[in-house]
Amino acid sequence: MKEIEFDVTAFEKKESSTEKKDKPVSRVPTVRTFRNDVQDLMKEKTMSHSGVAMAEAARREARGEKRFPVEEDESHLGRLIFILFLVLAFGLGVGAYALIGMHFSLIGVSATSTAKHSATVSDISISLTNSPREQVLADISIAFSKTSLPTGGSRSLVFLISERGDERKATFTEFLKATAQGSTPSTLTSSLANDFTYRVFSNSTLSGVVMAQTRSYPDTFATMLDFESGMARAIIPVLDPWYDRKLIPRLDGRRFKDLRIGNYDARVLYDLDGAALLAYAFVNKKTLIIAGAADTLTEVLTSTELSK
Repeated sequence: MKEIEFDVTAFEKKESSTEKKDKPVSRVPTVRTFRNDVQDLMKEKTMSHSGVAMAEAARREARGEKRFPVEEDESHLGRLIFILFLVLAFGLGVGAYALIGMHFSLIGVSATSTAKHSATVSDISISLTNSPREQVLADISIAFSKTSLPTGGSRSLVFLISERGDERKATFTEFLKATAQGSTPSTLTSSLANDFTYRVFSNSTLSGVVMAQTRSYPDTFATMLDFESGMARAIIPVLDPWYDRKLIPRLDGRRFKDLRIGNYDARVLYDLDGAALLAYAFVNKKTLIIAGAADTLTEVLTSTELSK
């Protein structure tokens, strides 16, 4: 019996080729993406780009998300624009304030300059006849409000008495009787001459100053010391009509203090805050000066007119 040769190699090659033909080829499916889905959708249903965008917006809204996503870059840009707007507004505000402030400053300077050139130095007359005390104090206050003076300037207030159709200057006794609250010591009025002057001086503020000649320096000096206890109530409203009279009772019991002003000895009444409300001094033992402020008294005592 003849043996048939078996070629294993050839059989394996044939079997391998047969398996390759029969075995189905497995293909990897295409990865789905949103872009591919949109393209297929546009091909199948002929949708426009705007329709796709609206459909995607509805889908995001159904999931509880924002209808249109906000890009982070746009958010930063919005914040930057807002910050720049605030900086611009601040710059405009500062510039406007500077311009307006300068404008009002110039107006203030102009008004001050005008006031200096149009100073009111003429005398003001105030009638004491049949005028109650409050009316006289109101007239003094009005005179202050109508007074515009440069620093160191002054103007006179003239107090008049009507007699038989004529007017004359009031004496110091008549002036105190019409203006001072309460009674003034009779020894004070009797020790002073009838003539006196009242002037409004301008220093840090407007203040009244009374000057009277003394007939007897020892009597006037001693009487003024006794009068110090009631001088605040009697004199402050006369020499400083703008002072709050509700504060005057707080001065009860406060004593005057000595103060050396140049070559003169003065007596000064200070309030609880240390402000000098009243001051008086004698000039060459002949003239008594009562001022509504210590700096005003200093201005008067060091003036050229008194040194002559």
